[in-house]
Amino acid sequence: MGIITLTTDFGLQDAYVAAMKGAILSINPNVRLLDVSHQVEPQNIQQAAFLLGEASPYFPADTIHLAVVDPGVGSGRRGIILATPAGIFIGPDNGIFSYVLSPYLPKSNSDLLPAEGLLKLDIPRGVEAFQLTNPAFWLKAVSATFHGRDIFAPAAAYISLGTPLRDFGPRLDWINAFHLPCPETAPDGTITGHVVYADHFGNLVTDITPQMLPSGKPVGLEILGRTIHGLCQNYTQASGLLAVIGSSGRLEIALQGGSAAGLLSARPGDCFRLIIPAVARE
Repeated sequence: MGIITLTTDFGLQDAYVAAMKGAILSINPNVRLLDVSHQVEPQNIQQAAFLLGEASPYFPADTIHLAVVDPGVGSGRRGIILATPAGIFIGPDNGIFSYVLSPYLPKSNSDLLPAEGLLKLDIPRGVEAFQLTNPAFWLKAVSATFHGRDIFAPAAAYISLGTPLRDFGPRLDWINAFHLPCPETAPDGTITGHVVYADHFGNLVTDITPQMLPSGKPVGLEILGRTIHGLCQNYTQASGLLAVIGSSGRLEIALQGGSAAGLLSARPGDCFRLIIPAVARE
């Protein structure tokens, strides 16, 4: 039967998501369709990439992940299939699979990717990529503005039926990827981190992991003129702004009973500096 997940910026008001699901079920009526999110901000490729990177590891390794945040639809951008040990990914070649690829890169993304813009990233070992060029696996009439329905969704359906990936088009040596923020440590032990995502509750997810925090020492955090002392175990241990290791395994900045993103005027896709001294300020 197989599983196909969907991640888009289509929202739920229009018929776009239903049309994609209909295209898939018309080819394989037995496949299981699961939604990751359709509430990605319009054209926010980085946000979709983060959500896909967070959700996909919890699915079976043979899951097919269909991701369509595609401001370049109808242009010269490529449609691709990416086969990894953690699943198969289908969508536009616009950086949307940057987080998915990061576990397979031989060294830190900060060494491989530019600070801004997209880079042609060589396909890492253990990963395969193919371009979607074979119209035999498209809908008969292809809209220039809806490749999600007419090209990507049928490809996912045919893959779920066991069609070899090489049948969809030529093998690729590189795909586009964008810079993933990477914490930086100063000589004095201060760590500069970055907010990478703001969730539905207004919690600010950062690129700081517990392994980066000083062991056995109190931690202080400064962000946009605000100071937070210590780490909490949950969202109720402190009033006001607090820091906690969230379910993603990353440091989060939260506001007890409110939205840290709103209080600090942060939003999904924004990046700004977090300062984490090695020893908290008195």
